[in-house]
Amino acid sequence: MEFTVVVWPKHPAGTCLRVFPPPAWAKFRAEIEAMQDIGKKPALKRMIGSFSTSLKLDAAGRLSIPEEMATEADISNQAVLVGLLDRFEIWSPTRHAEAKTQDSATWKQALEMMGE
Repeated sequence: MEFTVVVWPKHPAGTCLRVFPPPAWAKFRAEIEAMQDIGKKPALKRMIGSFSTSLKLDAAGRLSIPEEMATEADISNQAVLVGLLDRFEIWSPTRHAEAKTQDSATWKQALEMMGE
């Protein structure tokens, strides 16, 4: 199976790597295409294209993250994998701890928005 890995700088805790399986990657690309183009979409597409790569699982079911991507996300000899339902993220343990602290302040509010 092939995955698309993107350097993801959107979290206040710092950059992580976001890993998209094919269906989630197709949905993400469609969302970008559907965005209103106010002159920023080409830059977004270039940056995502520049900070992403396609990777295949090895025979043991592992992904080998390119060194420059791992460095950008501050990942060295340990990493934390975090599921996002249809994709997952790879974090440095330090940045993940900070992200978890920040996220814990808002996740219950987000659940309330769902209703039941």
